[in-house]
Amino acid sequence: MAEQPHFRSFAEEIAAHKTAETVSPEVIGLETIHSALDVRLRGAFITRCELTSPTTGQRAPVLFQDHNLSAPKLDAAHAMLPAGKYAGIGEQHGYPRWADYHAFPVVPGYNGRDQLALQAVRSDTGLAFSRIFELGESEVRITNRVQNPGQTAEHTSIGEHLYLDLPGGSFADLLVDGRTIDELAGPGSSDVLHSGGTLFYQFDGQTVLEFPAGHAVRLAAEFTGETAYPPALWIWKKPDHPSICFEPVVGVAGVELTDDRQGVTIQPGGVAELTTTIVML
Repeated sequence: MAEQPHFRSFAEEIAAHKTAETVSPEVIGLETIHSALDVRLRGAFITRCELTSPTTGQRAPVLFQDHNLSAPKLDAAHAMLPAGKYAGIGEQHGYPRWADYHAFPVVPGYNGRDQLALQAVRSDTGLAFSRIFELGESEVRITNRVQNPGQTAEHTSIGEHLYLDLPGGSFADLLVDGRTIDELAGPGSSDVLHSGGTLFYQFDGQTVLEFPAGHAVRLAAEFTGETAYPPALWIWKKPDHPSICFEPVVGVAGVELTDDRQGVTIQPGGVAELTTTIVML
């Protein structure tokens, strides 16, 4: 067995994980007859999510599947703590996508569905983080749980960076609550996405996305905790990539670098949770 590296601090460990040439591709998952979910243990990236539509009976990949599982950073759904630019441990989006995770035994979860819980391995006393997944035949629930083990209140934001599968990469015919991107966010918004910019959509906690491929999903976000800003969506498109990112975030006031991104307050010993649900329609 190879000797495990010794790091002087958690910050040093995360920095080493970010710059590694390759990482372990080990995944753990849940599966039903009609659905499947895989999560890589390094970074807790969702590497496979297939659901079945109760309307059509068709099974399809809802989230983009990055097959290069040995790369440190994947084009795959991951957590954000905090959301966006950050100067602390892990930098942008924080440490969760660079950490190693401990998997707990699968147990019954919401509505009796199997539940998979992953705890980020952290060697200091900063914010503790875990990801909890529950899989049904046409639905997946993802809970990002943050706990404050310290003696003072912490201020942050929480997000789920979803890479929704978009074969061909064009969102021209994608509908959000029955509207195109320009109808939703204003004229010129599609140009913002094409250029790698981010849109801010203050939704009411759930939205329906109709994809050019013919399937539709309902995306919902709910938050438990103390926040100055309710759940919203960041919409982002990696140029020339067959996916589009709809990112539930909580504790952020917008997408500009000057916007407050520390709206979630977690008291000593307290917990905050952002739960994202994707339902194939």
